[in-house]
Amino acid sequence: MRFLRLFTKGFFLIINFAVVLLFLAACLAPYISPAWFWPISFLTLAFPFLLGVLVIFFIGWLFFNYRYTLVSGIALLLGWKSISAFVAFKMPSGNKAMTGDSTLTIMSYNVSQFGLYREKDSKYNRQAMFAMIKKQALDIACFQDFYTSEKKNDFNNREDISREMELPYRYFSSDFNRDGMQHWGSIIYSRFPIIASDKVKMSVGPRSESLIYADIVKDDDTLRIINMHLESYRFNEKDYSAIRKIKNQEDTGLKATKSIIQKMREAYIRRSQQADIVGDFIRQSPYPVIVCGDFNDTPASYTYFTIKGDLQDAFLQKGLGIGRTFTGLAPTLRIDYIFVSNHFKVNSFRKINSDLSDHYPVITNLSLVGSGNTTVEVNK
Repeated sequence: MRFLRLFTKGFFLIINFAVVLLFLAACLAPYISPAWFWPISFLTLAFPFLLGVLVIFFIGWLFFNYRYTLVSGIALLLGWKSISAFVAFKMPSGNKAMTGDSTLTIMSYNVSQFGLYREKDSKYNRQAMFAMIKKQALDIACFQDFYTSEKKNDFNNREDISREMELPYRYFSSDFNRDGMQHWGSIIYSRFPIIASDKVKMSVGPRSESLIYADIVKDDDTLRIINMHLESYRFNEKDYSAIRKIKNQEDTGLKATKSIIQKMREAYIRRSQQADIVGDFIRQSPYPVIVCGDFNDTPASYTYFTIKGDLQDAFLQKGLGIGRTFTGLAPTLRIDYIFVSNHFKVNSFRKINSDLSDHYPVITNLSLVGSGNTTVEVNK
C-alpha cells in the first residue's frame, strides 16, 4: 500500500512538472516572434487549459500534501503577466456606460460580410445585424470582413450604414474588389468629422489586407481611430470537417493534420510580421489612439502583446472572465479587441452574444480625460 501511495504521488508530480514546463513555455510566447520560432505559438491555444490544470493541481495538493503546491504556485506567479492578460477580474457592478459630451461609445465587429454566403437568408441576417448595431447608438464603429456593392439589386452596406446609423463620416480600405463594383475590406465609421485617413498594407500578396486609420475631431480634440483584420488561418470547409473528425476521434487524419498545421504556421508567421508593423504605427501616433480589430490571436500571443504595448485593453479594464469573442473551434478564443490610450478612462465594456456572425461584437464606453489638450490640425 505504501508503495502504491508513493507511486501515485510520484506519477502526479511528474505530470505536474510537465504541465508547468508547457505552461511556462506558453508564457514565453509574447516575447518570441513566430517569425523566429513558430512552434511556440501553438502553446498559446493551449494556454487556458494548461492554466486550468495548474489550478487543479494547486488545489489538489492543498488537500494531499500542501508542500507540493509550490510547484504550481511558483509557475502561476511567474506566468502572472500572461494570466492577467487572459482573465479579467472586474466585477459587473462597476461596468456602466456614461453619457455626456466627453464620452464615446465604440464598437469593433467582424461582420462576416453580413452573412453574404450564409446558406440561410442573407437578407434577413443583414437586417438583423443592422438593427442590432443601430440599437447601440454608436459614436464610432470599426468593422472587419466588411462587404459592400454598387451593383443593382445588391447591398450597398457602405452607404446604408452611414444613413441608418447616422454615422456620416467613414473611411473604407476596399482591399479586394470584383469588377470595381463589389468590395471587401475594413471600414471606420464616425459621428465626428474625419480630417485625415489612409491605409497601410500589412503584408504583400493578392489577399493581403490593410491597417486603416482615421483622425477624427471631437470638440477640441483630435483622436486617431485604427482598425485592422490580421491574418487568419484560412481554414476552408474541408479543414473544419477534418478538425471535427479528429476531435470526435473518427479519423486520425494525418494528411489533414499536416495541412492544418501548415496553414497555422503560415498564419502565425504573417501575423507576427503584421503585429510589428501595427505596433510601430501605433507608437508613432501624434494623437490619443483607439485601436480596434480582429487579431485572430489570443491574449497569450506575441501578436497581442506587440500591438497592445502600453495601451489599455478595454475588456481587462471592465470585463470578467475570459471574454470569448469567436464562436468556432474552441470556447476560449478571445480574438477581437479594443485598446485605448491612457488619455481615456474606460467606463464600460460588453460583448453581445449574437449568432449573426461567427464573431461577437465588442463595445466600450470611454471618457476622454483632460479633454481639450490635444491639437486639432485641420489642414493636415
